[in-house]
Formats: sequence, C-alpha cells, structure tokens
Amino acid sequence: MLRAVLKKPEKIILEEVEKPIPKKSEVLLKVQSCGICGSDIHAYYGKHPFTKLPVIQGHEFSSSIVELGKGVRGFKIGQKVVVEPSLVCGKCYQCKTGRYNICDHLRVMGFQAPGCYAEYFVVPAEKIIPIPNDMDYESAAMVEPVAVAVHAVKKARLKGREDVAIIGCGPIGILILQVVKAMGAKKVLISDIIDYRLKMAKKLGADAVHNPQKEDLSKAMKRIFPNGPDTIFEVSANEGALVNAIKSARKGSKIIIVAVYEKDPRIPMSLVQDRELELIGTLMYMKEDWKEAVNLIYNKKVQTKPLISSRFDMKDLQKAYEYIEKNPEKTFKVMIKVSQDKKSN
Repeated sequence: MLRAVLKKPEKIILEEVEKPIPKKSEVLLKVQSCGICGSDIHAYYGKHPFTKLPVIQGHEFSSSIVELGKGVRGFKIGQKVVVEPSLVCGKCYQCKTGRYNICDHLRVMGFQAPGCYAEYFVVPAEKIIPIPNDMDYESAAMVEPVAVAVHAVKKARLKGREDVAIIGCGPIGILILQVVKAMGAKKVLISDIIDYRLKMAKKLGADAVHNPQKEDLSKAMKRIFPNGPDTIFEVSANEGALVNAIKSARKGSKIIIVAVYEKDPRIPMSLVQDRELELIGTLMYMKEDWKEAVNLIYNKKVQTKPLISSRFDMKDLQKAYEYIEKNPEKTFKVMIKVSQDKKSN
C-alpha cells in the first residue's frame, strides 16, 4: 500500500509498505478522505510545538471498515466510520476522572503517533464512531474539526441567547460560529483581517463581521454589543488579537483560548485579575463531542461543503501544502483523497 511521510520540514515522500494487520481489539480501515488543518500546516513547516519529524500526518479523516481484529464486536465490514485520533493511557488522574482529552500521556494520530495518510490504517476499535451510511466521505472528514468547535463551545458553558465574539475566521472560527448559532446564541460577531473570510462567515450565519485593520476591536465591540460580549473565542493564535480580546472583554466574561500558539504571548494579566475575566483553554474533544458533531453535520445545522477550497490526491500531498502556501487568504479546508477507489463517495 501507499503512504505519505513528512520526513523533514516541507519534504513529503511516498512509500510502498505492507498493508497492516489488525491485532486484538483493533480495526483495519480503508482511508477515504482527510482534511488538512492549521496544526498540520505548523507541523509541515516544523513549527508545531509538540511534534517531532519524521511523522505520518493526517487526523481529520473518514474511512470504511475492512477487517475486524480478534474480540471486536459491534461493527461490520464495509461500515462507514470516523476516528477520534487521541490515544490516551487510561490510567492517569485525568483519564480516571473523565477528562481523557487532557491525558497526562496524550498522543495524537498524525502528530505524536502515525496518522492516516496511508491507504490502509489500523486503529483501536474504541476510537471508532459510526456515521450514517448516506453521509459522504468528505462531510465525514469534517467531523473532527466540528468536534473541536463543539468542545470549545461547551467549555464556554453557553446557555442560549448569549452575545458571542469570535476572533479568527479560519475553518475552526467559522465552525464555532455555526455551532454557537445552532446552540441558540443571540448575536455573533466574527473578526479577521481577511475580507474574503469575513464574507464566508456572513454567508454562514454571522450577525456582524469586523476587520481590525479598518476599525478598532474595542469600538466594534461597543457598537455591536452595548453591554459587551458574554464570551470571546480566540482562534487566531495572534498575540495582538489576544491582547485586544482581553481589553475588549466585558468585566466578568469568558475568553476561550482555542488557538495553538507557536510562541507564548504576553498578555495584560492585571486586566484579567481586575476585571475577573476567565481565560479558559480548550483541547481537542471527547467522544460525545464527536457524536454531536456527526448529528450537526448530518442534520445540516453546520455546513461544511462551503469550506472545502480544493481537493488533491494523496500522491500530490506536497502540492496541496504548496497550494495552501500560495493561496492563504482564500483557503479554508483542503481535502485529500487518500483512497483511489473511484466508487468511493
């Protein structure tokens, strides 16, 4: 079978290797579609803080079951599935108290463990989430980033009818926008320096959009939210944006840190203290977030198709990254077709 390996920054090679055999409690999958995310791009350039090269990338993927390992029950050959890519120890305090997404020994497929850029891929059966048979593989490959958005929104403890601001209008920012709207947010503002992205956000439900190069964020917040936003999601990984979020936040409100920063930002902690702001980190997801993400996509409460900017075969994975580099402003999600089965949908 064919697989793609990121050997060093900006260098991907294709290898022919033997098809893996599932062991006890494992499942062999035929990988179908996989999306490239922001964290993948950081790793591609050798800048992801928790990834060492070489690595087989890929974690936002859909697949079909090819073979069941010994002892696996509840699944069948040919079934469409997605996979939660977090590998946890099950023994640390976090795992034992129900927060395995922040396991002390967390590894993630495509980063600290081999990912899915291979025609066939073996995973633990416990990581599989079935999807409706009539869900297409590209939509299914978007379940992972939607689950990220679902988990982030849950960390905000929204109860409905809140005013929400989102800083960063990439794929995750726009998915958070759609999730908070699906969960009953009253008014949502999304901010970004790229007008093309803001137009997409408006199309997908944003009540207001903002470009900080044209208007100060604090002024926009006061104009759109007279009492200030209840919650701000920081998705840009930009130090200045985070500082502006803190300065613009209403006293007693929450700022959810979704972005992965290459360098630790410097922030005005005196304002965090004085205004009783809550800075809340969010990492990945839990299985219930995945199930909710499947339902949101399947029931068309979250639209993913408009976010697919381009498509490449796995053999052209290097070209896909080059495309993203050349088209950063107009690229949301690049989808990789891993399986070469033309009958796949």
